[in-house]
Amino acid sequence: MYCENYLGGMQLKPPIEFIKENNKENLIIFIHGFTSDSETWTNSSKYKFPEMLSEEDFINENFDIAYFNYFTKLIDFKKARFTSGLIRTIFAKPSNIAKNISIKSLSEHLKSSIEIYCEEYKNIILIAHSMGGLISKAFILDDLNENESTKVKLFLSLAVPHKGSNWANIGGKLARSNPQVIDLKPLSGFLDKVNEDWIQNKKRIPKTVYYFGQYDEIVEEQNAVSYQVGKKLKVACNNDHFNICKPESKNSIVYKGIKKDLSTYVKEKHFSEDMKPKTFIDDGKLDDELFVLKLLIADVHNSLIDDSKQTFFNAEYMIRSMINKGYDIEELDQLYNNLERLYRIYFNKLVYGEIKSSNELLNKILENIIDRDKEFLKTAIPLIDANKKTGMLQQLANSLDKDIWWAKSHSIKNIEDFRKARDHNEK
Repeated sequence: MYCENYLGGMQLKPPIEFIKENNKENLIIFIHGFTSDSETWTNSSKYKFPEMLSEEDFINENFDIAYFNYFTKLIDFKKARFTSGLIRTIFAKPSNIAKNISIKSLSEHLKSSIEIYCEEYKNIILIAHSMGGLISKAFILDDLNENESTKVKLFLSLAVPHKGSNWANIGGKLARSNPQVIDLKPLSGFLDKVNEDWIQNKKRIPKTVYYFGQYDEIVEEQNAVSYQVGKKLKVACNNDHFNICKPESKNSIVYKGIKKDLSTYVKEKHFSEDMKPKTFIDDGKLDDELFVLKLLIADVHNSLIDDSKQTFFNAEYMIRSMINKGYDIEELDQLYNNLERLYRIYFNKLVYGEIKSSNELLNKILENIIDRDKEFLKTAIPLIDANKKTGMLQQLANSLDKDIWWAKSHSIKNIEDFRKARDHNEK
């Protein structure tokens, strides 16, 4: 990470050091941990983790890759020997280019570095080891506080001491004034603040996956996972604190897990593009669809019919996108069932006179879909919002197998009579 100048001083590398830079819109940044540097990602065969990933076709096609470099040192092991009985520290060295600063300050340095070196990137993925994960969290929280959103779309946490580390106990005896050691202590003011803010911003923080080493004596499992984390976002690895960040092969659980996380990110990103609302041009092609005819014979207002066509069109596009991206559309069965149940509840109110008209019936159901979008109509498949669920209701109405009507006494005979009358008038 450093090179010695002719004065014997230490010169830092650029804060953002690109490994692969091909003008992609997604950037992966590797952030090393306490007392480490970019070599922390190198395995025993001198094979670097980022280089291993860059050999994957989908990663090469979708991502650029970089390191975030910063200074962190406990003691100068070149000058110190445990056998001497005295460990000399280097913190008082009169240099402003190589000294320990607090984790909060490092997060501000990361923020500035990303703003200057990574301005052109739309999306950032952080892969952070140990203290690097705390730097990442503090940066993400500051970014959210300042901008209401963050470019960071995925945070992969490798043995990060979210609740403190044994490093603090070891390092505290060697370097009591090291600000990074102070921040790493369990229940430190810094950790308390970051964890509290992380929980409060639960709905806004990027997806985070927590990798922990089962043989890690520096950051044990209970400290390597943040508060309020579901089982699906935790990965137990047969690693210790120091080799979890340097997989020996592409067969290791860490490598395969992170490859899967990145693949899922790409899949979901492409899916999100497909799921954006598509403009519907009413060229009359939907006019003979069953769901439209049911609305027409119930004398539903044109504005509601137009809205139903738009949402139906987007729901159909959604299904095609799900199939293309490999989602199992059978996962939607429960959502379709709940939408049909919601319809039945309100149709009964029409039957018993509580709802007075077909227009009121449809409006009430649409309002309820919006109100219950995140509860009764919740689904694990991402990006299916209330508008698409409205379209899914019209998909149900478009099926001959579903008894969904907008007036009390209507049946398929009414549709047939309507078609005959329409066709007669068009002659």
